[in-house]
Amino acid sequence: MIEEKKSDLPELSVPGFKYEQLREVLLRMRALQRYSFCVEAQIDSNVGKLRQGFLRLLEDYLTLEEVASLYTVSVLMFLVTENERPRQFDERLELLNASFNYSDTLKPTMIHYATITMLDSLKLTPCEEEHGYIYMLEAMPHILVACNTGKMIALGLLRAFIGALSNTTLVLHIYRNLWEVYDMVQSISQDTILADWSLCKTYILVKSFALLMSSTAFNSCNLGLRQAGYQGFQMPPIAAEISEWFTALRDKIEEKHTNLSSKSGFKLVRFIDQNILRYLTEESNETTSEAGIETVA
Repeated sequence: MIEEKKSDLPELSVPGFKYEQLREVLLRMRALQRYSFCVEAQIDSNVGKLRQGFLRLLEDYLTLEEVASLYTVSVLMFLVTENERPRQFDERLELLNASFNYSDTLKPTMIHYATITMLDSLKLTPCEEEHGYIYMLEAMPHILVACNTGKMIALGLLRAFIGALSNTTLVLHIYRNLWEVYDMVQSISQDTILADWSLCKTYILVKSFALLMSSTAFNSCNLGLRQAGYQGFQMPPIAAEISEWFTALRDKIEEKHTNLSSKSGFKLVRFIDQNILRYLTEESNETTSEAGIETVA
């Protein structure tokens, strides 16, 4: 039996994102520090004042650096927890959507710049590295549906997360196709994941791939991106291979955490079942059905 180690069994939840953490990032954003409302709101710890100020700012002409900075700020402000009241998601989403819709451009150079700017800002966040990824993953579904620009940036971020976990060097931060992303995933030793990775780190890998897959290969709302020249929005002919890899990982996680009686481990197993394997099983069944119809004909 595997001996339990507390460090191997972190909860899949992370501490709430605090205003003090947001302030630390804002202080390093030179593009926004020249606006008085931003400086004043930081001193007052006033989330509402910041939000209103940034919304007004979006009505004016902004530089590329300012727009990319607002992408990051809108995401971090969506995540901030306040002691006085629960998070106002409608207000937070208003700023996030307005920021990503400021200039709905799909130029590859813009997507790359915005993605790498957000990645660099993530490194400025005063928190554990894994927690930073979890924070971003919480907001990722909202970025994906904000607009086509938001979707391409989100796909680039998810690809970058997997690249970092697999120690893959990425030069251009633009999503290419699911095959490339899976190549990075399968290069990671499952034995290493089981022996050395925390559950939190494993969850980051699994959720990043699940979001990428569901937003590309299993999403019919990518016509605008196709028309803009982007590709990779179909399932590559390796669905069975992807399913086998994640099934093997799922079974190993289940075996390990059954021995450890870990509820967090079981949560991760269920997540893989519902968000990766279920989709791949449906894809396999549809492919088999279509092949059968063609044979009969």
